[in-house]
Amino acid sequence: MLAATAAGLGNVALAQAPLRSLRPEARAAAASSGVKSAITAASVVGAHKLSGLVGCALVDPLNGEILDQHFPELQLPPASVTKAITAAFGLQNLGPKYCFETRLHVVGKVSEGLLRGDLMLIGSADPTLHTDDLVRFAKALHKTGIRRVEGRLLIVDDGFAYLREIDHNQLPQANYNPAVSGFNLNLNRVQFEWERRANGRYDVSMHAPGQIYRPQIPSIQMQTVARSSPSYTYAHSTSGERWSVQRSALGKDGGRWLPTRNPRLYAGEAFQGICAEMGLIMPSPTVLHERYNEPAAAVEIARKSSKPYTDITRSMLKLSTNLTAEVIGLTASDAPNLKRSVAALTRFAEAHGMVVRLLDHSGLSDRSRLSAGGLARFMAWQYRNGLPDLLKHKVLRDRGKPIPDVQLRAKTGTLNFVSTMSGYLTHKGQTLGFAILTADLERRARAQGSERPRGAKSWEARSRSLQYAVLRNWLKYLG
Repeated sequence: MLAATAAGLGNVALAQAPLRSLRPEARAAAASSGVKSAITAASVVGAHKLSGLVGCALVDPLNGEILDQHFPELQLPPASVTKAITAAFGLQNLGPKYCFETRLHVVGKVSEGLLRGDLMLIGSADPTLHTDDLVRFAKALHKTGIRRVEGRLLIVDDGFAYLREIDHNQLPQANYNPAVSGFNLNLNRVQFEWERRANGRYDVSMHAPGQIYRPQIPSIQMQTVARSSPSYTYAHSTSGERWSVQRSALGKDGGRWLPTRNPRLYAGEAFQGICAEMGLIMPSPTVLHERYNEPAAAVEIARKSSKPYTDITRSMLKLSTNLTAEVIGLTASDAPNLKRSVAALTRFAEAHGMVVRLLDHSGLSDRSRLSAGGLARFMAWQYRNGLPDLLKHKVLRDRGKPIPDVQLRAKTGTLNFVSTMSGYLTHKGQTLGFAILTADLERRARAQGSERPRGAKSWEARSRSLQYAVLRNWLKYLG
């Protein structure tokens, strides 16, 4: 499904757009519009004295009027607020009922439990695929009477774009920066577990854990090393992944998720391991990266349909899952690679009044840029197109207590020394769209290469405090 042209997107949006242009000047002061308090967002920002840069804007989605703004055209990293744009893009191009399908096919003849032919696991990039789904496939295969596969175990990704990682500037152990492919098992994360022996050495394993089965993944290996730094190193090849970990950083026993860069092989080995535990013997998986043309003799053994698009997207926006955002963007654009897919997302955003530079669909890259004014206008455009219903409900508080009769639906974003929020503020039946972007780019640059830079958490807390203070001030425009 190819993304529409910018002009076409504009026509679609205009069908449910605000009644007026989204580029008027902001009101000169709150008092001029009959609002009691003349305190503006600029006043709130100034009082908080947050280091770095702040841009924000408040827009009435019914007529496009900008009610308040502070440096609205300042270009800053959007972080995970990008996912709200991706969600709207997917909603338009895929529709609310779109489902991802994963299938298990058999091609060949079966005699006395032996399949003389191929077993084919066919993916469509389902970002919710889990080890337990592969267990259900293995059980369905077992019910057919097949006990051994003489041919091949084919992992077919249907030609879906492959990304070895989302952003190459992340640390290797960042599990929020996995590969993306036509198979995305367990969010393309492998479970690294360690147990310390009496002699101080460690037993380590790499698993794809489910509720019952925990198949080991032979192509992903870990070595413990006595060194002062770094915590993790990684080496990649198409046939295997080699990790090493700083021994002194492990402690006694434990585990953590790590990203996998060969997700199709990872899914195939997990399925092979599950089948082996059920007494089903099959060869090592072979990955086919091509469009799947179903053979005439293929027999479908099992199928897994994901939840509908709206359910997947609500979860993605709530949990801020980077892999899901990338899968949605790539699927909605039907592009062969990330560059062309992001170009389609950019055209979509520009057709809705934004000036943007996007590097991905999730906001993981800190090189992406957009403005609070453009983002608030985008929220106004999307007010009647279904986006508000996908966003997470948050609580707006005053002195620690929830403010009654106020509904806040928003997406937040966080990188080290970057904090963003955008969405909708509703009171007494009236809704306004907003965006607040904050970033201390100098401190972020100095923190590059650090997993937990000093001062980042306290800066984020001050930024969130500022954002909620701005929102409380904006309540004067409602009701």
